[in-house]
Amino acid sequence: MSDNPLVAEAHSSTTWYTGLGLVEDAAQISSGIHDNSWVDTTLGGVGGTLDVLTTVIDPLGSLVAWGVSWLMEHVKPLKEALDWLAGNADEIAAHAVTWRNVSTFTIEIHQQYADAVRTQVAEWIGAAGEAYRAHAAQQLEAVGGIATASGAISYAVEGAGLLVGLVRGIVRDLIAQFVATLAARLPQWLAEEGLTLGLATPVVVGEVAALVAKWVNKIQHFVRALLNSLRKLSGKLDDLTGVLDGLKQALRRLSRSDPVAETPDVPSSPHFFSKSPVRSNQDVLDNGPGTPMTLDNVHDVAGRMDIDLEDVDVVIISDPEEIRYLDYMDAGAYTPSELNGTQIRLGPASFADDDTLAATIAHEHTHVVQQRAGEHLDRPLRELEDEAYDSEIPALERFRNNPP
Repeated sequence: MSDNPLVAEAHSSTTWYTGLGLVEDAAQISSGIHDNSWVDTTLGGVGGTLDVLTTVIDPLGSLVAWGVSWLMEHVKPLKEALDWLAGNADEIAAHAVTWRNVSTFTIEIHQQYADAVRTQVAEWIGAAGEAYRAHAAQQLEAVGGIATASGAISYAVEGAGLLVGLVRGIVRDLIAQFVATLAARLPQWLAEEGLTLGLATPVVVGEVAALVAKWVNKIQHFVRALLNSLRKLSGKLDDLTGVLDGLKQALRRLSRSDPVAETPDVPSSPHFFSKSPVRSNQDVLDNGPGTPMTLDNVHDVAGRMDIDLEDVDVVIISDPEEIRYLDYMDAGAYTPSELNGTQIRLGPASFADDDTLAATIAHEHTHVVQQRAGEHLDRPLRELEDEAYDSEIPALERFRNNPP
């Protein structure tokens, strides 16, 4: 290190995510969203609250009290600009919180799996141990990347809403300035024409139109800055969506592959997911299930396959955050491993149609049997999943051969 105070010290640009491919992309794009670099310099930055989006604002209302009916047509562009910037603050906040919850939930999953790897794999020696630790590290990196990206989307949703609210506040103030200016000048213009407030001549109308045009230009300056900002943010979100898709595909590949041919005492991932069919959970919610989303239906379908679920806690997922998380994991159901085969959680996608529900029940029931036997503690995850998928075909045959 140099003793010269004029020599700047070098700071490493290496971060925890450097070199991790898609994870690094997620972190860098997220950083670019959080630092507000997408915000046009005209607007300064993101601040304020979302309330201004829904607050009833009418700075032109005083013009009505003047009794100047002819004036309202000429100031319409100002009101339209204000109305265009209105929005539903509660809905924006809800979307932001949903994404924040997805991020938090994913962080928790990351921590659970990291703890399992640390406590159960730390003392492994040899190639098997090294291979599994490397495999687990890749999974943890991907899950961490998803958490980072989800948090950035939450910030982006709220930030976009706040920015629109900021511009709406600016437009409101500009219109208030316009009204104050008009209040001072209009009587003078009318007096010069020898008229009262209720009347106008082409000269007065021209003066008003020119004043409106001046303020419209001021407003357009800020609206253009807003649109430029949102356009930049949209580009970042598009990039982030692509990274998220890549991370999900990476997780799918990792979940279907073994780190080595034989691995002793492999700890499972926190949950055993059934991959979702073509229809997503949200699609089933939006367009309706193909089979009743009821516990009675679940038990009826299970019975037609000779599957007994009486001692299994079957939960039909209704929580919006958990449903969105399932769609992110490309899953329709899962069996929580920490409950050791006592519970199955079915998402809306499980009810896409009768066959899908039957296959999902068979798949998850296989995981129930595996977990109750403790197999998730000493068998590779791929073997457990392959066994669950293999159970679907004969179960579907029994289901189809036993009509209600």
